[in-house]
Amino acid sequence: MPPFVTAIQFVPGGPRVTGYWETEPPAARKWVEWFGLYGVPGTSTVITLVEQRPDSSERSLKRWPDEPPAGSDHRIA
Repeated sequence: MPPFVTAIQFVPGGPRVTGYWETEPPAARKWVEWFGLYGVPGTSTVITLVEQRPDSSERSLKRWPDEPPAGSDHRIA
């Protein structure tokens, strides 16, 4: 599976849209695009960009908001 993953989830516990890329630049562009379209303060939307490493660990590269909304159960990559 490609190592760079961009994901967006609009409601806690709801489905998420996920994209996978072999390199970071296109994944980062998608993150910026989604942030521009859906990054509205006060909503429960969470947008992430992570790198999946060969040892199965993940490194968070970008997340909006920095922390999940209060009372949210968002736990997305």
